[in-house]
Amino acid sequence: MRIFSRDLIVLNYYALDKKSCLEDMVEFLYKNDVIVSADNFFKAIMEREKLMTTGIGRKVAIPHARSPIVKEIHIAVYVLDNELEFNSVDGEDVKVIFMIAVPKAKKDEYMKILSGISNFLRVDGNREKLFNAKTKDEIFEILEGIEV
Repeated sequence: MRIFSRDLIVLNYYALDKKSCLEDMVEFLYKNDVIVSADNFFKAIMEREKLMTTGIGRKVAIPHARSPIVKEIHIAVYVLDNELEFNSVDGEDVKVIFMIAVPKAKKDEYMKILSGISNFLRVDGNREKLFNAKTKDEIFEILEGIEV
């Protein structure tokens, strides 16, 4: 299953704050025809954040939501220029954000993807490669190593 796309990778994004960054990522998914309503998906993302932070630690966040307005599973990846306060579980600021958009009916695939990304990012070398990547192609190649 192909879950990453070069078109959904943003490099050198400067994040002002968590909320505006998440809004921008949702808008990006909307402009790339992944979701049919930016407002509804943003609400779903924020509802998920209220339950528990998606800042998983080690400078990574994985905001995600399942929603009927999502056409197919897609993931936007933002590699930040700065480090963003994200209320992460380890208190560290975030450098890379994966926003996962999943159709309501795809719960099993959703769990596999979350698990695959989390396991991949637990490896220090994988995170370092992402943090230091200079091009979208480089990031895409790194992400292709994620098994789901």
